[in-house]
Amino acid sequence: MKKFSVSKESVKEFFANNGKKIALKSAQVLIVLVIVTALCLGIYSIAAYSNLRITVDLNDKQQTVQGFGASMAWTFQRLGLEGSDQVKEDAIEMLYGDSGLRLNIVRFNIGGGSLDSNLDNVAPYNNGWFDKDRRAESFFMAESFLDADDDTLKAAFADESNYDFDNRDVGALEMLDMALATGGIDKVVFFANSPHYLMTVSGTCTGAVEQQNNLKEDFYEAYCDYLLIIVDNLVERHFSGLEKMPEIVISPVNEPQWDWGGEGSSQEGCHFDPEPLARFYDVFFDKLNEYNAQNGTDIECDVLESGNYKFYLDRKDIKEYLEAMSKYDYFDEIEYISAHSYGADDSKAHRTKYQNYIDKNYAGLGISITEYCEMVEGRSDTMESGLLLGNVISRDLTMLNAIDWSWWLAVSPCDYNDGLVYWDGGDDLSVLRRYYVMGQFSRYIDKGDVRVGATCSDLTGWAGLDYSAYQKADGSVVVVVINNSSSDKNVTIGGLSDYKKATSVCTVQTTDGWDEKSIDWTGKVSLPAQSVTTFILEK
Repeated sequence: MKKFSVSKESVKEFFANNGKKIALKSAQVLIVLVIVTALCLGIYSIAAYSNLRITVDLNDKQQTVQGFGASMAWTFQRLGLEGSDQVKEDAIEMLYGDSGLRLNIVRFNIGGGSLDSNLDNVAPYNNGWFDKDRRAESFFMAESFLDADDDTLKAAFADESNYDFDNRDVGALEMLDMALATGGIDKVVFFANSPHYLMTVSGTCTGAVEQQNNLKEDFYEAYCDYLLIIVDNLVERHFSGLEKMPEIVISPVNEPQWDWGGEGSSQEGCHFDPEPLARFYDVFFDKLNEYNAQNGTDIECDVLESGNYKFYLDRKDIKEYLEAMSKYDYFDEIEYISAHSYGADDSKAHRTKYQNYIDKNYAGLGISITEYCEMVEGRSDTMESGLLLGNVISRDLTMLNAIDWSWWLAVSPCDYNDGLVYWDGGDDLSVLRRYYVMGQFSRYIDKGDVRVGATCSDLTGWAGLDYSAYQKADGSVVVVVINNSSSDKNVTIGGLSDYKKATSVCTVQTTDGWDEKSIDWTGKVSLPAQSVTTFILEK
């Protein structure tokens, strides 16, 4: 092969002949870069530092918001059993009480039985990666049927005499009773991460291998019987006598696309491929409709609880599950599906892609956001962490038209960003900045409030503002504005000239609680750097 070489003399000759041209071209490129940079800086300066205007359109009616919630999973069992009366009362007040977040949605976990003592030395529960605090108790008395054949088991799951509602999960049920006693709960979702382990292929509440369809197909009806018996008894025992009966919802499946099996399984979970899941829902809807007809109830099914609404190239995603379910008649009964915001976080692109897909293929299908946490180690008591939560909520509500929004763990003992309230086993409870940001939404946006349109003069989004507006039945308006930037912003909020009185509530790094201040409403407001501010306006 002939070698290619360049001599020093040829290089010198090239530059001698072409040096002026190269210099001229370089100068032209540099000038263009300077102009483009200047234009970009100019546009950014206009967007980020000029007077900004948010215009609210009360005639642009969007979704009716149903409220905000969090999950009573795992920690609530231990808190109810081991916590002092005072710490339990404080936790309930901080979450559901008037001085706290005023959450109106409770998500109660129906355990799959992984806490049963006969599983203590069984994989994966005996491995270091399984979080022992995430093992969950079941109301079904499995100890009587450990060696039963499948036909005996199916009959047993359909017989409510095989359930113990007096001595199982009593800690979590005590906390549920206390939450219901506040009188502010509008919706209770009974959700299961896994079917009972005696119904599974692996014999545990996780798959033996990754992406194993762990619920035996011939136990679809038994799983429906199991859930309906549990919910029927819990409602009868714990909801009778309430002045306000909450909406009751059953969520039988949670994050079906995740692996939920094999090495590394750390909690209860059950994988479903799209077609098996679609077939299961066909059985469940038949059972639920029959139950409602016989009992004069209107219990609903929370469908899908997708791990997120992102679209993937390398794994099954929400598109494939919707396509599989849409082939069945029950799909016409579904008004909304539920999903989690994991992985999407505050991305506008993921939300736009999802909503465009829904508008094109399933117009009118709503969404409920039923779970999210910031999946990083530690307890981030920073405004950056709070702003992330604020943006996730704001964008789920405005870009996806979410009808409600729930955080993951209401109470956590972990050194992890998964809790609204933290409990370390004593009499003290603590919160992080995100708790106060959550309250900027949950305390002031009530069930029945209608989100209305809002636009901003900053079309580029470079000013760092997120915003949303809601109108109440009495005509009053709530506007929530997030200033993500590191500088204060002067903003005019237009479209609300009929309103004269206002209350402002602001969360920044240095504030604890929600200090409500009365202001004369002119529409001109100042937003501190890295802040979330809620304005409640009355005529």
